[in-house]
Amino acid sequence: MTERHAMTIRSGYLLLALSLTLGACSHLPPFLRPAATAPAEPAAKPVAKPAAAPEPSAPASKAKPQAPVRNLSTIIRMLERGRNSEAREALVAYLKREPGSGVARKLLYQLDSDPVAVFGEEHRRHVVSSGETLGGLAKRHLGDAMYFVGLARYNGISPAKGLNVGQALKIPRQRPVPPPARLEAEREKEPRAEETTQRDEAEQAAAPQRPAAREPRPAEASKAVETAESAREHQEQGIKLMRAGHLEAAHRAFGLALALSPGLEPAQQHHQEIGRKLVAGYHEAAVVHYRNQRLDEAIALWDKALALDPTFEPARGYRTRALEIKRRLNELDAS
Repeated sequence: MTERHAMTIRSGYLLLALSLTLGACSHLPPFLRPAATAPAEPAAKPVAKPAAAPEPSAPASKAKPQAPVRNLSTIIRMLERGRNSEAREALVAYLKREPGSGVARKLLYQLDSDPVAVFGEEHRRHVVSSGETLGGLAKRHLGDAMYFVGLARYNGISPAKGLNVGQALKIPRQRPVPPPARLEAEREKEPRAEETTQRDEAEQAAAPQRPAAREPRPAEASKAVETAESAREHQEQGIKLMRAGHLEAAHRAFGLALALSPGLEPAQQHHQEIGRKLVAGYHEAAVVHYRNQRLDEAIALWDKALALDPTFEPARGYRTRALEIKRRLNELDAS
């Protein structure tokens, strides 16, 4: 027997033994059989917890209503800064408390009226020079610095932007039409006479009987107190401006104080002293322009000096000569 045949026979024996062994395992008793590996259980999915309900937020605090404006000085500053809508509401509320305030009525009248109806269509052209303001021009040409609101609307500009040197303005030729005895805004939300009577009777019937209260202060006295407070505020503002070296603005502030309270001290003294300084300063600057043949600038400054002091003779004399020279130059140019 060859070696190859021997290997074949041995392989056959091995295969036969293996098959017999596997067949016998299927007939083993249960306790001798190998334990079957249990299939792995699927991993349990995590149970999602319900989202916590958001905590109720604290209610937003209500904004406190703004306190009404109690003085005219604050309202005038609103108008100077171009806050016309806010100033109008303040003026309406102010007139309900102080119906006799002529200044408040005049300001509200300018806000609610057509400026052309107030000042008229006829006007002249004015070129702004250094130091001029709407209030000063209103006082000089319209008779009252409080007409600065209407003058700004007449020219389609805002008081908050101020004036620029060389800017052209329209100055009305006629004095403004005064406000009526009762403005339209003062009639807003005004109850009818019948409703007022019925409401008063119902309130009197429902109200318990109480001892008579002390008589309130008369409206005239309240108005006088309010006017005095506004005058003092303008005076304090003028003192601050004077100490800061802003003489023109200080002079205007003292002028407003004196318009509300004539003879108020020290506003009257400061107003006169600053006025003299301004007149002298305008005249000196005008002379410099005059010598440098800048006649228009010189004449404009003499106009400002004479607006403060019409009796200042040096300005009157120089201004007359400047106008004459200007007239002759125009004739030479025309020939």
